[in-house]
This record gives sequence, structure tokens and C-alpha cells, in this order.
Amino acid sequence: PDLTHNGGIWDTFVAKVNPAGTGLAYAGYIGGADYDEGYGIAVDAVGNAYVAGYTASTQATFPVTGGPDLTYNGGYWDAFVAKVNVAGTGLVYTGYIGGTGGDWGYGIAVDGAGNAYVTGETESTQATFPVTGGPDLTHNGNKDAFMAKINPAGTGLVYAGYIGGGGWDDDRDDDRRVTC
Repeated sequence: PDLTHNGGIWDTFVAKVNPAGTGLAYAGYIGGADYDEGYGIAVDAVGNAYVAGYTASTQATFPVTGGPDLTYNGGYWDAFVAKVNVAGTGLVYTGYIGGTGGDWGYGIAVDGAGNAYVTGETESTQATFPVTGGPDLTHNGNKDAFMAKINPAGTGLVYAGYIGGGGWDDDRDDDRRVTC
């Protein structure tokens, strides 16, 4: 989607291997001027790639387009979600999910209708995290896992909520991989 590294220590990258496995169909960056790290990827039935991760880049340099939120929310990280077009030449949408605490996106899945499901962990309370619908609307501890459903256009959240108790709840295993 972007052929230039955008700064910071790292940018997220997304790549597609050609059907024969002999080379790349495309490869590019997603990022801004600060830290940008991708953790989850999914592909829909027509070949659009969906990426979830987290970033410290604000909307001044991060390639926000469409949503679900176009404004960096503070803290030291916001989760992000991006949809890369089939050709790998651009972003269909990119936006933030987060509040004023740290927010990390780790996993993503997509359904047949084009809804994206992002999971991660957050320190943001319901005062600033975009809770809407379930599963739980109240932040329960130091870190809670979160689950968010993004509409097919990427312009908003169908729901976003917490999963957790009073301690540290996150959605990753020891080697930081998440399966949706």
C-alpha cells in the first residue's frame, strides 16, 4: 500500500506471495512517523487483506482513511485496523481503536459480509474507550481484553467491549500470536 518506510523504529508491512509461491504479488508498508506494529492479518473471499496492530503515530502521519476512528486517542499506543485492496496498491480504510490508555490490536478475522473483528488488550477505561454494545461495557482491571466489530465500510464500530476480570487480562499467548 505504501512503498516508503515512514519513520520511527518500525513500520508494519503487508505482503502477498504469488499463487506459484515463486515471488511477491505485492509488498508495502503501513505506518506513520512513530512506532507501528502489525500483529494480525486476515484475507476475505475476494482477496482484500485486513491488518490489526498498534501504533504510536498520530493522524498527522499515520495513513488514516475511512475509520473507524480517524483521531489518535492518546496514551502510548492505539490499536489500528487497516483494509488493503486486492491489488495491494492502496488502503480501503485505516483507523484507530482506542482510548487514552494503552491499546494494542493483536488479532483479526473477517466474515463473509466484510465485517472485521479485532481483538486486543486495553488499559483504557469506558470513559475514553469506544465501548458500544457488548460483551462488557465496564473496564474491569489493569488490562482487559477487548473485542470490536468494524462495519464493512470501515467507517464505524458495530460493537466494542471488554472481556476481563480484576487483574491483567489479555488475549495473547506467550509468543504473542492470536488466533481469531
